[in-house]
Amino acid sequence: MRYDLSNPNLLFAGIALTLAAMVGVELLPPRTLDLMAPGAANGPYLINSDGTQNDASVQWLDERQRRLTCRYTTAKPYLGCGLVFVLTGEDLTHGLDLSRFDSVEVDMSYKGPSPFVRLAIRNFDLRFSKVSAPNSSRFHSVNLRLRDIGKPVEVDLNELTVADWWILNNDLPREFNRPGLENAIVVLIDLPMVELGQGHEMQLRSMTLKGHWVSRDRVYLGILCAWLLAASGMALRGWSQLRQSHSRQQREIDALTARTRQLRVEQENLRRLATIDELTGVLNRRGLEQSMDDFEEASQGMTLVMLDIDHFKRVNDRLGHDCGDEVLKRVAAVVAANLRASDVFGRWGGEEFLIACQGTRVRDAARLAEKLRERVQQSEINSSGGRITVTASFGVALAPPGAPAAGALKRADEALYRAKGAGRNRVEIDQALQSDAPTTV
Repeated sequence: MRYDLSNPNLLFAGIALTLAAMVGVELLPPRTLDLMAPGAANGPYLINSDGTQNDASVQWLDERQRRLTCRYTTAKPYLGCGLVFVLTGEDLTHGLDLSRFDSVEVDMSYKGPSPFVRLAIRNFDLRFSKVSAPNSSRFHSVNLRLRDIGKPVEVDLNELTVADWWILNNDLPREFNRPGLENAIVVLIDLPMVELGQGHEMQLRSMTLKGHWVSRDRVYLGILCAWLLAASGMALRGWSQLRQSHSRQQREIDALTARTRQLRVEQENLRRLATIDELTGVLNRRGLEQSMDDFEEASQGMTLVMLDIDHFKRVNDRLGHDCGDEVLKRVAAVVAANLRASDVFGRWGGEEFLIACQGTRVRDAARLAEKLRERVQQSEINSSGGRITVTASFGVALAPPGAPAAGALKRADEALYRAKGAGRNRVEIDQALQSDAPTTV
């Protein structure tokens, strides 16, 4: 389908979408973060002189209602009084990005002689802040007069400025003294001017950050870019029509080339699928049978090692077939990585695999099987439920020179099922070969 950018219907649709976007950004409900909601922040905690919750100078009147009282009777270097919300988890350097919010609504009451209440936010900046130095995190604050807090007040975050005392104490380059709330670690309400003997009572009813889900500036910039793109499309349309004739011919040539390439790939895939197991990438049953026929023609004999993944049905039932496929691929990869170049390995069917070793003694094949058993047991497979381990059971049998492989396959299968019956995750060899190698390795 072609879209004519000069079509009036498209123009009207673009205008309608523009108006809808402009109205929609204004009608969207605000993004909010209630700091007092469960899980939003840790706290609030009492602010006092020593940073603990045991200072009798600052106490809860009603912790559920967030009411506290402050009265210092002895002089201390710092007379703290207020509440603090902690925005970090176990990593004290990682807080919340409050730059996505525009304002904070505070609903509180205060009784006491302080002329104002301070709202402050600390921001941890990895360029200069340190966990071991609490005052190294940038301190932003704004003073709220008592007449401002008699009812819910909404404070624009742009009103917060970096405190002069913080700038003087840290003596950093000017660019570090600019406000920034990209990694806020605490939000606090406190009384910065507390004196001995004064009584203060404070209650914080709510504190909610507010912002927009989508920035108005970004919406308007997006609208402008969309119209610029549309205009560019109209300009390019004429130029594009001049090239259509040449492009059509070139596309036909490219299509023929691509089709030829695709047919070659499909032909190669058909050859590969004839002898390769699609899931694991190793030989399939047909490929194994062809390899064993070649071994028989060479009249050198072969040793067969058949392995079966233990409790594979349980893996499929409990963790799903996707996990089962991962187990099959992982086991195939582990086995293939521990074989010689002359060994033949493939998937015999289901969760069974077969190894054919030309000219190898049973004792050597049994050692190989034991090595593979350990490698499979040590491997781990990632699944949606976590990392799991699997084991495998092995059966070993010999096809002497001139003897068909069918008999050895049957005996290897019988040895495998003896390993299953004996508890799994073990190696058993053909009982007829006990004179050449032990029954259990």
